[in-house]
Amino acid sequence: MRQIEQRFDNVGDEKLGWADIKESQRVKQVLYAEAIGLETLSLGDKKEEMLKLNYKGVFGYLPKSRIDNYEFKGLHHFLGKEFEFVVEMVDIEGHWFLADRIQALEVSARRFWKSAKVGQVMVGFIRGIDMSRLYLLVEGVPVVMNREEVSYSYIEDMRSEFEIGDTLDIKITKLEAPTEENPSGLLEVNAKVLSRDPWGQIGDYKEGGSYTAVITKIHPEHGVFLELVGVSGLTVRTNFPPNANPDVLKKGKKVTVKILEINHRDRRIKAITILPQRSINAGNRRGVRVIH
Repeated sequence: MRQIEQRFDNVGDEKLGWADIKESQRVKQVLYAEAIGLETLSLGDKKEEMLKLNYKGVFGYLPKSRIDNYEFKGLHHFLGKEFEFVVEMVDIEGHWFLADRIQALEVSARRFWKSAKVGQVMVGFIRGIDMSRLYLLVEGVPVVMNREEVSYSYIEDMRSEFEIGDTLDIKITKLEAPTEENPSGLLEVNAKVLSRDPWGQIGDYKEGGSYTAVITKIHPEHGVFLELVGVSGLTVRTNFPPNANPDVLKKGKKVTVKILEINHRDRRIKAITILPQRSINAGNRRGVRVIH
């Protein structure tokens, strides 16, 4: 009985899906669907890579050329992600539709400039990444966010933390609607302000005290970067301990740091990494010399 009810529910959802799809084709209503597959199909006289969408049980296709004006190398990272789209064409007999995201982004952007306000929290879609920046779409409007605006923690390479197609919550910090002089408008966003500033807990740590920390990064020139245990994002940088065993200085390892100075004005902590004597001796036995 439960299986029969489920089958009727699916049929009902599909009918509603077709109604939405036809309405989207007629008035360019923006819909959202998950990308569940990747296929290469013929569109006109050429073959094109396409995302296969599932909208309430109805399958549709979103060609690579109609995903975004941004150039993507591949589409595999989009699988499982949700996309906005408008319907360009419907094939009732074939039981599928053709989607266009670029038109949907244009519709969303017009809606954004009419209603968005400074301080509003929205969702940013990552359309591109390089080492220090995220290239986002916020309701169809492109914006670039630097690493300093993403997290209180230092992220050496943004590509190691994010993927194209990921989303993150952002807050609008500056907004100027498009004008004739500036047709693109002005949008600035920040994700970091939505999380707790770890420096607010610096009072729990004292100069001269020793604390457990986790190594987050090893830089051959700048030293060891660590995060104090118990405070996400409170980062400390130290020089390399002399004659340390290299096996100890690895990302993810727990070590002890001694805080020498807390600079409240520059929000910096001066510290040293303290290793067990056996870790130093092991380094000496192996003839290892760590520059510091």
